[in-house]
Amino acid sequence: MKNNSKEVILKFNLPEFNKKDINVRLLRNSISVKAEKKKESRVQKKDFFHQEKSQKIFNYTTTIPTINPKKAKIEFKRGVLEIRAPKI
Repeated sequence: MKNNSKEVILKFNLPEFNKKDINVRLLRNSISVKAEKKKESRVQKKDFFHQEKSQKIFNYTTTIPTINPKKAKIEFKRGVLEIRAPKI
């Protein structure tokens, strides 16, 4: 987290997630980032059955200086989530 006189900037490396897997919740003085990805595969043949399930979860919550959540900019590019929120 970077905190300068004008804005708060947060960056998260989330290379294993897609944009649709990520949920960001901004309030005036807190931020919550949750990402969840589930995968299931199943192979069934006459004499063989194989099933795999995996789940990846990222969860981050913290307090931040007072911001204006309505003017925040959220960008997800190449596995990096960047949140820029102007201070009040």
